[in-house]
Amino acid sequence: MAPGSGRNDGAVGTATPDRRATARPSARRRRLRLYAAAKADPRSRRATDVIRLVAAASGLALLSLIAIPPAGFERALITFISAGPGSLANLWQFLVDLLALLAVVLLVAAVVRRRLLLARDLMAAAAVALGASLAIARLVQGSWPPIWDALSSAEPPPFFPFLRLALPCAVVMTASPHLSLSARRVGRLLIPVAAGAAAVLGATTPSGALAGVLIGAMTAATVHLIFGSSSGRPSVDAVAAALDALRIGATSLGAPDRQPAGFFLVHAEDEHGDPLVVKVYGRDAHDTQLLTTLWRTVWYRAPGSPIVPGRRQQVEHEAFLTLLAGQAGVITQKVVTAGATAADDVLLVLRPVGEELADVPARWSPDVVKGVWSVLQLLHRTGIAHGQVDDHHLVILGDDVGLIDFRGGVVAPSEERLRTDEAQALVATVLAVGREPGLEAAARALGPDGLAAALPFVQVTALTGAQRADVRRADLDLDDLRDGAAVLTGVEPPKLVRLRRVTWGSVLQVALLVFAFFAMASTVGGLDLDNLRQQLRDATWWFVVVGVLLAQLPRLSQAVSTLGASPIPLPLGPVYALQLAVSYINLALPSTAARIAVNIRFLQRHGLPPGSALAVGAIDGFSGFVVQMGLLLGILLFTPASLELDLGGQAPSGIVRLLVVVVLVAVGAVATVVIVPRWRRAVLARLRVLLGEALGAVRGLRSPRRITMLLVGAITTEVLFAAALGATARAFGYPIGLSELLLINMSVALLAGVLPIPGGIGVVEGGLTFGLVRAGMPEEAAFAAVLLYRLATFYLPPIWGFFAFRWLQRNKHL
Repeated sequence: MAPGSGRNDGAVGTATPDRRATARPSARRRRLRLYAAAKADPRSRRATDVIRLVAAASGLALLSLIAIPPAGFERALITFISAGPGSLANLWQFLVDLLALLAVVLLVAAVVRRRLLLARDLMAAAAVALGASLAIARLVQGSWPPIWDALSSAEPPPFFPFLRLALPCAVVMTASPHLSLSARRVGRLLIPVAAGAAAVLGATTPSGALAGVLIGAMTAATVHLIFGSSSGRPSVDAVAAALDALRIGATSLGAPDRQPAGFFLVHAEDEHGDPLVVKVYGRDAHDTQLLTTLWRTVWYRAPGSPIVPGRRQQVEHEAFLTLLAGQAGVITQKVVTAGATAADDVLLVLRPVGEELADVPARWSPDVVKGVWSVLQLLHRTGIAHGQVDDHHLVILGDDVGLIDFRGGVVAPSEERLRTDEAQALVATVLAVGREPGLEAAARALGPDGLAAALPFVQVTALTGAQRADVRRADLDLDDLRDGAAVLTGVEPPKLVRLRRVTWGSVLQVALLVFAFFAMASTVGGLDLDNLRQQLRDATWWFVVVGVLLAQLPRLSQAVSTLGASPIPLPLGPVYALQLAVSYINLALPSTAARIAVNIRFLQRHGLPPGSALAVGAIDGFSGFVVQMGLLLGILLFTPASLELDLGGQAPSGIVRLLVVVVLVAVGAVATVVIVPRWRRAVLARLRVLLGEALGAVRGLRSPRRITMLLVGAITTEVLFAAALGATARAFGYPIGLSELLLINMSVALLAGVLPIPGGIGVVEGGLTFGLVRAGMPEEAAFAAVLLYRLATFYLPPIWGFFAFRWLQRNKHL
């Protein structure tokens, strides 16, 4: 039978492999190998390298803060180690040298075997590790270490970090993805052994040894991200051996240059010459596959993302849905077999069917469009949503249309998933045959009500990656498409909230911004500026760096809170970008109003009607207010934080004047609203509407998962802001308890939230300074800490918030 005919003969491959057609390694001929991949195998950059780089850099920064002087636990550990027998010094020295010897052997072998790219990687790793070690030693110890002594000696005095460990670790870890399993195991064993031996010899402290290993990990991850590595994909020979183990007779194995994310794709032929598709989830690719799955489903919630993280579970899931769809009459791939090999590679072998419409665009016709809607409706009646309805997953066989690749499919799908499939099918057909024919075919297939229900999902975020690229190339306006479909069905087009640039309110806010700057300047005027400059010069800048890093994390927890407030699943990545964009918009609008307004626009873009979008914004803001009030009451009732504040001291006059002015302005604004009937009626009416929508949305919060995300996100946000404030206070030598920091930060945040001053400029600085002074800090130190804190939390984020805002606009999230 001809290739691509969709036959299912021999559903489980049991034929004897044709060893004459394709040479394969036999178990009898296995020999010890140094390298796992061929010299010419392609390289790729892995998500795990980013994780390793961030984790190693974070651990190294923490170790650098506590390394000198050693902490009490480390001193006790050093005392314990030094009590060991000195007669084993030669053994410890040998173990340290053994790791260095392995690094030299790997470098020489790369040159001798003419793996020049690998040799380049290893030399680059050694150079980067040397530079990083010297820079860290200079920052921590205050002077440059003697390079030759640090490299040649494994005796006291101890070095931080241990250079003689960092360099070979960097070389061995950089080479690791290219090595065979046995060679990798040798390196993984020698690294901790050499680190422990160096600490026993007294050549470094335990933290210095760990810092050397972390430098090696950080360097290896950096080199892999720059040049790529061969890890994450098995060789074609390994796939052939795996098929042998599953008793699949396959020949003509070949891997396409463009590989999908998460698995290794191989094309082959069976013993009859019919094509096979082999998806390999190898042991070496497990970490990349797992992180790719998590990234696609959690961070971006990409349509069609695999919904199960395990390799075996993912293969079982795809095989089950493929069989179920085929049983219902959907034209799709045929499952030949699935299984795991002795090497723990998980394979799914499929028999392809038809041709992808992306490869034969000339085959598109009105009948094919009708077939797309027919196969999709058949799939939905079966109780399956596909998740990737585009021309790369739509296939044509004769005059019939089918769907392939059910990695992202689900059974018993929600309404959102069904509507997402329909939105993808609409865009796919419009791109293929044009706007009017595509819309008319969708209206005939779905009916007016069905098409109207799918319209809110005609958004960029509902499309597959290939469709997004096609929409950009074709310059297809999805808003115009949505409006045209609404006219065709006779429904009102979904309106999006306008983000107005200039209003009388924004002009008033600029005036308030100027007032806030003058108020803050009056506060600074009462300070000793020379003392303030001295405080900044004497600050411990490692704590400042920690505070700045902590100050960037609350946007992520705020994104989690927004996910909990939303009644539909949202992608974490764009929601996080939304929180960054809000920090930019806050420069022109009060923080609460800006967050609600932009959230409404964002949620409308993701398929929510205006009322629900407004309710989500209300829930998000209201939950944050509830958490703040709950934490404040808990601190005041169950902790002595308020009693420990110095309430009897003399308040700085500038701060008092600022707070008095702020209170007077607030009282005047409230009095004006109360006195003027028209304003009073408008404000009360608006409050009734917002309160009603918030109460209605809160009553819809029945999911424990959503409530947990709301509360955990809001609480984490407050803790992170307080921790950032505490780190900047600690930089000036004044540690303050977390309960006091929470009390100060949340009290000031509540005060700033009710005032129409953009970002609370002036109010927040004055309030935080006032609180830190009451907590025992000198006025100049408190103001310096607040300046650094506000720089990290308010003045710097708008820089990347601007780029996040532009990204959201370009990708039609706003």
